[in-house]
Amino acid sequence: MPFDKIQVARRQLGTALALFIEDLDPVSVHTLGCAGCELAEHFARKAGRKPFTDHILANVPDFYIGRNRKVQRQYCNAFKHAETRKGKERDDSDLLGRFNDTVNEHTLYVGWYDYFRAVGSLPLEAQVFKVWYLCLYPEKVDAEVDLTALRAVFPDLPSMARANQKKALRKVIEFYRTDPDLTSNRATDPKPLVL
Repeated sequence: MPFDKIQVARRQLGTALALFIEDLDPVSVHTLGCAGCELAEHFARKAGRKPFTDHILANVPDFYIGRNRKVQRQYCNAFKHAETRKGKERDDSDLLGRFNDTVNEHTLYVGWYDYFRAVGSLPLEAQVFKVWYLCLYPEKVDAEVDLTALRAVFPDLPSMARANQKKALRKVIEFYRTDPDLTSNRATDPKPLVL
């Protein structure tokens, strides 16, 4: 069955998010998420919409895109490559020692943000995840944005233990699976998260 690359991005991001939600294999989550991010950013631009990196560039004047790419892909490159471009074995032990699952939150948020910009719809799980992310990191949201309604969905999320944060995410996803307004909305991709 032939795929186009936006379908590939959907599959990568969907599988990464499914693993993340169930608190499984953060290395696979990150590798799939980064691959999906690269494709989603391209297709957001192709659709004539600004991807997340443009938002960063507009709001952080001294931001350098090359540095962002290096930071964004550092763990993924460590997971994928055994050797440097010069053929020497990579020593990524320090980098791998710093990796943890919270890195995946940012990767998945950016990937799904750009994917939505590209196609105009998201799986229900990705919609709930984006709300979860904004409640977990309110400092990343413009101060003029009122998060009251979002915080009602995930009250006290930043103060919870990590396992409880993920449990809350799973619980809210299950709750909204039965919401006919959300499930029938044209911005909701009705296909399963893992295709």
